[in-house]
Amino acid sequence: MMAKRQTRAAAVAVSALLVLLAAGADASASNMAFKLNKQICQLGTAPKGQNLLALPNNSPYEGSTGLGSLCTALGLGSSAQVTMWNGTGSVFTHQCSQTQQFNLIKGKGIMVTEPAGLKTGVVVGSDTPNKTIAIENLGIAPNGTNVIPIDYHTTAVTPQDFCVDCGLSNTATISRFDACTGQILTHTCGQIAQWNLVLGEAVLILENQGRKVCTPSHF
Repeated sequence: MMAKRQTRAAAVAVSALLVLLAAGADASASNMAFKLNKQICQLGTAPKGQNLLALPNNSPYEGSTGLGSLCTALGLGSSAQVTMWNGTGSVFTHQCSQTQQFNLIKGKGIMVTEPAGLKTGVVVGSDTPNKTIAIENLGIAPNGTNVIPIDYHTTAVTPQDFCVDCGLSNTATISRFDACTGQILTHTCGQIAQWNLVLGEAVLILENQGRKVCTPSHF
């Protein structure tokens, strides 16, 4: 029964991102500031190459020219794209060669896709220990598609730790995308976790029991 539930949840996770598109970090930290080596895996057949990325809560990639700086920092080509979901029904996409049309929102992760091969880069910034994040209620896509960053100073080890931190229901799911292999790992809250969170990544959270606001545990 557990395997069937996780298989269904993983299918929902894949479908959510695919429908929306159609309609391992090494970190060094000091005093909450970060310099992170990031790898962006090449886009293939989805979900391969769907890199869910967390950025520091405060970074030079914010503001009206920030996404261009991010593309440069990650070594992305002109055909690469950065996509962000606000959780309440809007999806924003920036192509690295184009004029920026939206700004990053704090507390939201992003998806980076790069068709022109494996890329590596460095991102910098700082964290905010007591920030709050919102998990929007699941509705008709893209409502309730929450791509949430895993904080660099989080004390959460497993997705179940995050479920507890944010008071998620036992029907909520947290999915991690391994962009290099195309594997999706999905955890249903309330169950025993079978995998660990990865610092510097974002996860896809689906919660159908109402909006949640929380402050994730932090060093």
